[in-house]
Amino acid sequence: MLEFKSALLSLGFEVEAQKLNVNELANIRTPSVLLVLPPENLEGRWAPAFGHYVVLWPLDEQRVRVLDYPRDSVTFSIDYLIRHLRTAGITNIPVLLCSNQNLRS
Repeated sequence: MLEFKSALLSLGFEVEAQKLNVNELANIRTPSVLLVLPPENLEGRWAPAFGHYVVLWPLDEQRVRVLDYPRDSVTFSIDYLIRHLRTAGITNIPVLLCSNQNLRS
């Protein structure tokens, strides 16, 4: 995630790294890079062997767009996304919260 953070900083984003529990995803109001890890790699490991990065882009208080290149972006309700992650056994997620004055509307 350090490489992503450095790249985002060089593009002018303000970046804050956090580890959020799944319920806290509902409070994200800025574009964010999430590292989704298999449940066995989540607790207490900061350098997992593998994981999957996605971008979470909040659209409003109920919906988010998930960008997962090269797939098309998908829009979900935040409740659906949280239920899906819980069902998969994912409870904590490393996140890079990104903000930029030019992204605010």
